Amino acid sequence: MARIIISAGHDLKDPGVVALGTTESREMILTRNEIVKQLELRGVDCIVVPDSLSRRETIRWINANAVPGDVALEIDGNAFNGSLRGAQAFYIYGNDERQLDAQLLLNALLQEIPELPSRGIQADIHSPNRRGLSFCRQVAVSSVLMQLCFLDNPQDLELLQNQREKFAKGIAQGLIKWSGQTPKTPEFPTINIFIKQQKYDEKGILINSNAFIPVDLVEMLGISLTDRENIRQISYGNVVYVKAVDLQEFNIAASWENQTKTVILNSLPRTLLEDGDQIMGMGNATESQLKSFLEKNNEDGLKQFPDLPRLYIEEAENEGVNHDVAFCQMCLETDYLRFGGKVKPEQNNFCGLGTVEASAAGATFPDPKTGVKAHIQHLKAYASTDMINETPIVDPRFEYVPRGVAPSVYDLGRRWNPDLEYGNQIMVFIKQLYGVF
Repeated sequence: MARIIISAGHDLKDPGVVALGTTESREMILTRNEIVKQLELRGVDCIVVPDSLSRRETIRWINANAVPGDVALEIDGNAFNGSLRGAQAFYIYGNDERQLDAQLLLNALLQEIPELPSRGIQADIHSPNRRGLSFCRQVAVSSVLMQLCFLDNPQDLELLQNQREKFAKGIAQGLIKWSGQTPKTPEFPTINIFIKQQKYDEKGILINSNAFIPVDLVEMLGISLTDRENIRQISYGNVVYVKAVDLQEFNIAASWENQTKTVILNSLPRTLLEDGDQIMGMGNATESQLKSFLEKNNEDGLKQFPDLPRLYIEEAENEGVNHDVAFCQMCLETDYLRFGGKVKPEQNNFCGLGTVEASAAGATFPDPKTGVKAHIQHLKAYASTDMINETPIVDPRFEYVPRGVAPSVYDLGRRWNPDLEYGNQIMVFIKQLYGVF
């Protein structure tokens, strides 16, 4: 049986979210203590990370004390202006086994607290401006991060405080199932390595379902990791290895072919990323790639809007707009078509468009095609001074936009959205679409 390592998000010096008369660190420590109690009642071996450690120190502590086969969980709270609710779990990008583990933990929690909304599971790079959540990415053993609820939402907080034992019971049951996996043997299986279409002679290894490649190969690709403390290296059989997925921040796409046990490395053309922020121009993704990208992040995303990828390609092409940018902005604005905010799916409003009357719910369109057309027209209004090719103009705010002031997604911050980092957030999604983040 694997041991369970559990960490409460934020340390005693860092309160985290402060809302509604409490703090994230307080609520997570209390919940963690209850989880430990539930585990001990069931005779399950668990290890508690000291609350005095920072995030970086926590990861170092776990890596120093864990042994192969252990599993690690961190519990966090969430916050977003008090309007959102629900629990979600994060796993390391590209790891199918960890994805199943995250789903197992979330399902176990929701089974005990069915009134708690589910926000699903997400790869650790889903949040903007992250090269992977460090707890998912840098912990040496299998790890998952859970956000239990929104602490600034009165309903969520009341649920956590009044039913903390049930929260703990659900998570404990999930942890027991997860840790019941057969511990991994220190003899790591070897894997094949392909660089584009060419097979690389040296083998990689598979650790906790993550592909690792020799550091010598990384240097052959022109990447130096000597000063990158955040990228963990391991020594095995007198060879130093690094996790293949960690090369994504260097514009190296890493994909996994399970049938042949092969990690495939591809470098994207620099021009693809250099021009990827431009709103006007041709997109690169196919309809099939857009569908796969959406379904990977929300398997139910296309059930209500099956034609959306095709509509974005067609409407963007009509106006000379980059459909990759538009589609990724849609994914950001709607949380991969989960919606969840003030805008509802039936409004066919995929980009948070407002109305002239300043309606709190935003604009409503009669069908998805019109909603996509309005989105494309609004992007063109910001990015270009050219006329609309396909009339009529259905964007209710088209004439109020100063034309051509935002040719790049980086220019949309403080314009489309009040967040200065809004353009960076869109670029995170674009890089995910291209497989480089």
